Amino acid sequence: MEKAIFDTSVWIDLFKNTKSKQSILLEEYVEYASQNLLLTPTIIQEILQGVKTEKDFIQKKLVLESFNILKPDWEKTSIAAAKLYFDLRKKGVTIRKSTDCLIAQVAIENNVLLVHNDTDFELIAQNSTLRTFYKN
Repeated sequence: MEKAIFDTSVWIDLFKNTKSKQSILLEEYVEYASQNLLLTPTIIQEILQGVKTEKDFIQKKLVLESFNILKPDWEKTSIAAAKLYFDLRKKGVTIRKSTDCLIAQVAIENNVLLVHNDTDFELIAQNSTLRTFYKN
């Protein structure tokens, strides 16, 4: 299994036991290829800010910290993500959340697959070097 980042929405599906091709793939990575499962600080933040209880926060934090967390050069990556957003907008492509460009940029910089269920990432992939796994 190749190295992959799983977007926040896929993690949420996994935690809610919602079955999709993406969440099933994430389960396989957790079980068989955890060394190739990568997280970004942005994804960790998005997951943790959505929890409802202190206990859930602590449990999810421990789980997430057990995987490989990419540590980008935030200045360089943020500028590149802003340029990605700018270039897409010039092409008439509007991404709803700028954090998606940040996550996509980290995947691009590390040349890893981004597994998601968010159509904005497909728009980014169609107009950049982002590699994605997206199945409805």
